[in-house]
Amino acid sequence: MIGHEGRTVRSTSARRLRASVIWPLGAVLVLGGCVMKSTYNKMLAQQQSIEASLRSEIGANEVEIEQLKDGIKVNMSGALLYGEGAFELTPKGIAALNKVAPQFASETYEIDVVGNTDNLPIGRELVRRFPTNWELAGERAAVVVRHLQAQGVDPTRMRAISAGQYHPRASNDTGEGRARNRRTEILLRPQ
Repeated sequence: MIGHEGRTVRSTSARRLRASVIWPLGAVLVLGGCVMKSTYNKMLAQQQSIEASLRSEIGANEVEIEQLKDGIKVNMSGALLYGEGAFELTPKGIAALNKVAPQFASETYEIDVVGNTDNLPIGRELVRRFPTNWELAGERAAVVVRHLQAQGVDPTRMRAISAGQYHPRASNDTGEGRARNRRTEILLRPQ
């Protein structure tokens, strides 16, 4: 009987110990789920706000917005932001960035601006400044970052990144495919 009672006591103690560990862990998971749901809802609202701001650019197939599991991706076409082979922002590109800069500035996101090119070699007029597509894509990303900073986006939350020609979205065998590959991606992730 003593052995049986000893096991019962240990079993009861083990159940109490599991309950004292499992209940707080369950509460953390539930609360964590609420925080994650809250973050998701905030990101969804932010995505909808960006889409509303860029409605005309989306309608013209110059901007695409994707909800990611950990943020938002805003794809801006090279034709919107810069001319082919160029790196200065066009007036339309400046206008599009100005529409979303206040939203980027008011939220606490980590912002990666990723420049992408097609696989055509750099033209003779730019090859001294940009020997490869790596440098051209990096400059394009940096131009966008500098513009967003001038519009009040905290530079400590931004990074300019070059993907060069190495992450195409379409085939570089056609003009249409190359145009899709010339883009700048703005990745927003909550901090």
